[in-house]
Amino acid sequence: MPVIFVTSSKKEVGKTTVLSGISYESIKRGIKTFVGEFHQDQIVEHSNFYNLMDSKEIKCEFNKSDLALIEINNISIDSIKRLSNKYDAKIILVEESHSSIMEASKALSDRLIGIFINGILRYQKNELIENYSKEKLNILGYLDQTRTLLALSSDELIESLSPTKVISLENSNKLIENYLIGGFVLDWGPEYFSKFANTALIVRGDRPDVQLSAIQSGNLNVIIATNNETPVEYVLHEANKYKIPIMVVNESTENIMNQISENLEKVTFNHPDKIINANDILSNSLNFDKLFEILSTPITT
Repeated sequence: MPVIFVTSSKKEVGKTTVLSGISYESIKRGIKTFVGEFHQDQIVEHSNFYNLMDSKEIKCEFNKSDLALIEINNISIDSIKRLSNKYDAKIILVEESHSSIMEASKALSDRLIGIFINGILRYQKNELIENYSKEKLNILGYLDQTRTLLALSSDELIESLSPTKVISLENSNKLIENYLIGGFVLDWGPEYFSKFANTALIVRGDRPDVQLSAIQSGNLNVIIATNNETPVEYVLHEANKYKIPIMVVNESTENIMNQISENLEKVTFNHPDKIINANDILSNSLNFDKLFEILSTPITT
């Protein structure tokens, strides 16, 4: 059974994204896959992954798996080397900066099978690929930044913004990838809103024109009505028809945007759609057939 460690030299550089994307692909392919992490030097189930997935159908015990993918957090390089020897594990490294890649890849070279470079901005990608192609490194993939992985859900917004009123909680677990502020654009028609997917509208409660246009676009996931003004009855009716939650907040639009900006800095990997998006990102970055061939190939020493 191949054991694969997914690790990095720093916190929050995309280990969970890579682990989740590969695990999702492995399970899709019918491979008996154990997804785990370390707790007090012991391999345990990856609680976050299984909480987000339908774990009853996909869970597999470590000793009965055909592939074990293990995320390693907050452990020194020496400890990673010790544990990889103990479990005869291959290592996938996830990094963001050149210096981190060179240092960690050198330290883990005996068991390192490849590197993912995460958080790439699209305009940087070609230059990075050109630069890294000159290095003697096995780069498995260059992973783009996406709005989905950086998104909050409507539920999280409701919890963090402390609304005075919430109207309908149906579909409140949808992710928010775009925030549109009512009154900043002259042409607030449905065609404008349709340009943006998974949208939150932040607007004064007394702007039914803007609210109805957003609802009619088909891309609206939540309305945040500011200044403690509840939208008119017809807006409530239309929002209910399309199962769009509305929250009414005391604060101004500007203050709400500031609060949301602060919350976006604390985003975690906590939504089933983020697992699917992680798989999509990896699919666009590499050939999964080749990756699984690498994962199953014994380490040569």
